[in-house]
Amino acid sequence: MVKVVSLGVEGRLGNLDQIAAIHTNIIKNGQEQDHFVVFELLRACSRFDAIDYAMEVFRRTRQPNVYVYTAIIDALVACGSSYHAISSYVHMIENSVCPDNFVVNSVLKACALELDLRVEFDDMQKVFDEMPQRDIVATTVMISSYSEHGLVDRALAVFDLPKVRDTVCWTAMIDGLVRNGEMSKSLECFRQMQREGVRANEVTAVCMLSACAYLGALELGKWVHSYIEKYAIKVNHFVASALVTMYLRCGSIREAERAFEEAKKKDVST
Repeated sequence: MVKVVSLGVEGRLGNLDQIAAIHTNIIKNGQEQDHFVVFELLRACSRFDAIDYAMEVFRRTRQPNVYVYTAIIDALVACGSSYHAISSYVHMIENSVCPDNFVVNSVLKACALELDLRVEFDDMQKVFDEMPQRDIVATTVMISSYSEHGLVDRALAVFDLPKVRDTVCWTAMIDGLVRNGEMSKSLECFRQMQREGVRANEVTAVCMLSACAYLGALELGKWVHSYIEKYAIKVNHFVASALVTMYLRCGSIREAERAFEEAKKKDVST
């Protein structure tokens, strides 16, 4: 039975009616309270955006474990019901079910979506602080959320927590600084990223070129350009446009024209 439900998650079942039929058989076979079966059934419901059906399955589950909670919270986040995802997390904590990183990351994403509505920053920070073991995904979500709402100091405080940070985490912090007008700090953050040997990507390059353009830092902009070429960073539309803009704002018309022509050769429209 579990195998059939798993097929629904992979999209091999035709429609929700078949999921409902499987659920009926699960009940007949006395597996309605089997947490693994419920987990797979909830995933199948999520696949078909059947959140009402999923919630009914969840409500009928006695003493759901962390995996069942993870499935329903993921389903709620996926369908845009962020507030209800957070409510389910609160219900989970109240019932003394210890969350793992998977469910906490889903809740943090839900918090980020709800910040302008009903969730306070302190509530989001509390979820993050109570993680059994903080990971890069959660850290990056926190950095991005704080940065998007102008709370750069909070973003930097979270950024300083992990001992190891990947490209995405570094880029989130640099992007947050640039978006909030902290251009000099973004350049220093990028320099620190290089000192720690973390490779930049296209998004990092765009952020740095934007900072150089704002500050008129032509030499650093040229260095970023050479970095892009050295490490074969893909010159997509955004990178190409950022290069041209940086050179123009730094008063280097010839270099701007050259960057534009190089982009054209690579079939990139700037």
